[in-house]
Amino acid sequence: MKSNKVCFCGLLVLFVIMCFTVSTTCAQDLSGWVGKWFKLTYIGKGYETFKSEDHIPGPQSNTTPLYLKITAWDTTDESDLLLRCSEYDQGGGEFNQRIVDLHYLGGSDLDFLCLSGFGDSESPEQFTARITGKESGGILKSAAFKTMGGIYWEKSQNVPRNSKAGGFTITGSLIFESKLPSWVPK
Repeated sequence: MKSNKVCFCGLLVLFVIMCFTVSTTCAQDLSGWVGKWFKLTYIGKGYETFKSEDHIPGPQSNTTPLYLKITAWDTTDESDLLLRCSEYDQGGGEFNQRIVDLHYLGGSDLDFLCLSGFGDSESPEQFTARITGKESGGILKSAAFKTMGGIYWEKSQNVPRNSKAGGFTITGSLIFESKLPSWVPK
């Protein structure tokens, strides 16, 4: 009899937790992030074989400043909520723009996890990140962006032994539009 009560209580607790999780996910609203900018730093470290005639992997590193603007909170697909973003960097004297989708994994409006992937099948990049924010008077005053892990790889189609692979981190914080460099389109 006692084991039946324990099982019933356990099932009841599990049911309440599941209901809370489903209601929290359905009620999620990250629209307050739309229009916000982040100044980020991308640090990649890995190995490449492109620069070596014998194709022995050599170290590779890259540090790039990035600017990320959250442009939309897309709830069209309830099973895949996402923040649509534009990411800007500067290379060769010109700015580059890339569309990045941050797929919402879970959390609250001011502390959540996301997943993103971009690139193509020959050179993909993927990461998971945590975004946290602080409000004052209902207005977002500060925020942090930090990846928990990121990977990249590339394999040349022409020369199969030419490749690169590694990991990266992206960290940064909220920046006000007035503080953006002049080359970033507003």
